[in-house]
Amino acid sequence: MADIFIVDDQGPEATAMLQALYSRSGESARTHLEMVQKRGSAKFMESYYVGYGHASIGDCGTTTLFIEGLSILACKAVQDNPLYSGQESSTRYIDFSKQPIIDPISTPQSKAVLEAWMDFYLSALDPLEAYLKDRFPLGEGEKERVWDTAIKARGFDILRGFLPAGITSQLAWTTNLRQAADKLHLLRHHPLREVQEVAEGCLAELRQSYPSSFGHKDYPQTEAYLAKTAFKTNYLDSRFFATDEPDLSFSSTVDDGLLQAQEGDVIAGRPPRTNLPRYLDGYGQYTCTFDLDYGSYRDLQRHRNGICRIPLLTGERGFHDWYLDELPEPLAGQARALVETQFKAIDALDARTEDKQYLYPLGAKVRCQTVYTLPQMIYVIELRSQNTVHSTLRDVMHWMDGEMRKRHPELTLHTDLEPSKFDVKRGTQTITKRA
Repeated sequence: MADIFIVDDQGPEATAMLQALYSRSGESARTHLEMVQKRGSAKFMESYYVGYGHASIGDCGTTTLFIEGLSILACKAVQDNPLYSGQESSTRYIDFSKQPIIDPISTPQSKAVLEAWMDFYLSALDPLEAYLKDRFPLGEGEKERVWDTAIKARGFDILRGFLPAGITSQLAWTTNLRQAADKLHLLRHHPLREVQEVAEGCLAELRQSYPSSFGHKDYPQTEAYLAKTAFKTNYLDSRFFATDEPDLSFSSTVDDGLLQAQEGDVIAGRPPRTNLPRYLDGYGQYTCTFDLDYGSYRDLQRHRNGICRIPLLTGERGFHDWYLDELPEPLAGQARALVETQFKAIDALDARTEDKQYLYPLGAKVRCQTVYTLPQMIYVIELRSQNTVHSTLRDVMHWMDGEMRKRHPELTLHTDLEPSKFDVKRGTQTITKRA
């Protein structure tokens, strides 16, 4: 019978060494643990992980970085990684009114733009909450505390559209040592100076904690190449798309006839909350292009499988109407006038396009593109179509669902196609301290 035990009280380097020794010794990890505790793991990591380039050893040790006071733009840059695991502050549940804002332009004009967004956010909180309570009154049998939390969440859903992308947030990043080194190496060449500083700050902390694991050599040719391709690597902008491309574009390389003939019993009759098997990735991909507000793009980016590049945040696509339509008068009229004035003011600034992103609001529309396989596509559609998901993203999921049904009539889909509505259950989706 297999001997199964857990070792989770050692540091990342010691844990990595324990696993690496399996490849060179048939002895038990219990024996190896005694050796690690006596000799230490630093020299081992320095010699084999860094010195000799056994990169897989770095995959065996994990650590968690907590990064606070970085902009939402910088959060997306850190999270732009299919291997990212972690959490970020939610604009849907947290009042961001007191958060500092990063302004790389730092002119009186840019400061005025940021202050105008926050002035509206602050002034709209109370009247919007009162309006929502009238619109969605406490139902019979509902707990007032839960209802009140749901009302506030709905208000944050709406007003997040007016938060500038330079608003600061915080995130946690659980990663193995190799992934940390690889990702931070790329981020050092990011177009945003803030992201470069975050990368250097993370590397400094990691070098201090694990000096034997972060002594990798830099190669000038590699550095030059990464610097040259930094913009294209990090941002998807309008130059990538054809000028005559329709607002919604869906294409696929999956042959439904072949899929049905070989996998009909697999794709049909799948129960809810059950993923399709991964081998179906081999049948091809689906490419979807659409407009979405930057706030909801952030939710979509949370799905690490597939490709969902970061769009360049500009005012080219306008502001999503949903955020305006959900406001009562006279707030809605004030918001429309504000958006028009603010977009013109940002456009007039003498600054880099990348830096202007900090001033645009989360309600600004961006051109998005996803490239998913069949299992990835179904997972995202079903999860992000649920009523608790933001309405603007649900609309995109409903469109994707319709396209999939047209192409694969026999495919079982468990999409929530009900119209978006206020749900008091939102008030239970939080973390509270027990009394």
